[in-house]
Amino acid sequence: MESMYLPIKHMHLSFVAFSVLFFVVRVALMFANKSIHQKKWAKITSRTVDTLLIITAIMLCIIINQTPFVDNWLTEKVIAVIAYIVLAYIALYKAETVKTKLLTSIGAVGWVLIAGKLAVLKQAMILG
Repeated sequence: MESMYLPIKHMHLSFVAFSVLFFVVRVALMFANKSIHQKKWAKITSRTVDTLLIITAIMLCIIINQTPFVDNWLTEKVIAVIAYIVLAYIALYKAETVKTKLLTSIGAVGWVLIAGKLAVLKQAMILG
């Protein structure tokens, strides 16, 4: 299983990049008043990539033998990813004012950056 670490890690990082890029593009389209970000194919693509992202994350946890709620850095990363998902959902679907859309979009990307930092350093910032 350890021989699968690098290919799965690269797939995971590719899904992260695509997920964030697709979110940023959808936000840009939202601010440009293009309804394409609300189309069914956009939602399905986003959910499919995010599902594959989660599957590869679980596979990596199994390979490196670390689990959330046991390893503090991974717990914080899961919290950061959940915050990203919640803020992205609010930005794209629930926010009514431009200010709320902008702040939740920036916040979502900020949480992705925190998750990335935690993944690289593997050191908890709050729980550690």
